[in-house]
Amino acid sequence: NYMNKVIFWSGTFLVLASFIYLTSDTLAPFIIAFIFAYLLHPIIESNARKFKLPRSLITTGIFAVFISSFIFGVMVLVPVIYRQIAAFISKIPGYKNTFEVGVSDLIAKLDNIDPDLGNKITDSLQTIVNSVFSLVALAANNIWGYTLATLNFFTIIALVPIILYYFLRDWPQMVQTVQSVLPVKEKGKIGEIFLGINQLLSAYIRGQLNICLILSVYYVVGLTFIGLDLSLLLGMIAGFSIIIPFIGTFISLFLMLTSCYFTYGASVEILYVLILFTIGYISESYFLTPKIIGGRIGLHPVWIIFAVFAAGSVFGFVGIIFAIPIAGIIRLLLSHIIDFYKSSKFYMN
Repeated sequence: NYMNKVIFWSGTFLVLASFIYLTSDTLAPFIIAFIFAYLLHPIIESNARKFKLPRSLITTGIFAVFISSFIFGVMVLVPVIYRQIAAFISKIPGYKNTFEVGVSDLIAKLDNIDPDLGNKITDSLQTIVNSVFSLVALAANNIWGYTLATLNFFTIIALVPIILYYFLRDWPQMVQTVQSVLPVKEKGKIGEIFLGINQLLSAYIRGQLNICLILSVYYVVGLTFIGLDLSLLLGMIAGFSIIIPFIGTFISLFLMLTSCYFTYGASVEILYVLILFTIGYISESYFLTPKIIGGRIGLHPVWIIFAVFAAGSVFGFVGIIFAIPIAGIIRLLLSHIIDFYKSSKFYMN
């Protein structure tokens, strides 16, 4: 009996994992729609109970409000980001001059030490600078093309609202369908597992979203006050980069310092950016995350790093974003499997 259960659940897990792997390239709109549905479902249920109205009517109303708010946000943010990117492109020659002045100062110091070494470094750096800024200009001018090609942007935008509506409308039926196919004898235990997964996802998704929004506002305001180019875009990247542990933090800091250097050169503004980032990092690590999410994920930092790289290698960028909740769910499932194994007659014998 014990071995049959192990074989059944192992086979189920392998089939599900294989299906996800084989369809990973097409899962993005479904995952995005599911997350939004997961976030909106409690609002629909609470309003249906509060106002004593049909669930279908509440679903349609909340869906319309959500889509309208999203479209309004896009209409407000996209023109601002576009103007900042256009300004960034126009200033690339100035950035190059700023960088070359810094390099020239460095070379002048090296010439005093070893003229031959200075000349060699000058030639190498000149080649590197020309190549890097050519690539930056090319990437900046084609940023929308790269984004659309990578994310299938138009497809996702078109599909997500449709999938989201059906998720919201049929959520109770989906839950009942899942419950109906569960083994009767195991419903209690499986229900306990699903409850734990729901609590984990709820704490992570809702908590992480709140933290990202708070940090984004903080960084956008701070970088705008300092006067950095692309302050809105950099602030949003810095706020949402915490979804990617360790790597995202490093990338956001690098982008902010690079932008600051190109804008002001080696000036006191770099110190302001470091102070801004340090305050944000400490607030997120020691106040926001413990307060909003807490220790519900319960993952060791080494396991988090492994999960990010493993999920990224299998599912790409989407895998990196969802590495932590996936790893948390796997940890939860493994703990239940171990508890079941220890309580079984097979283990006792």
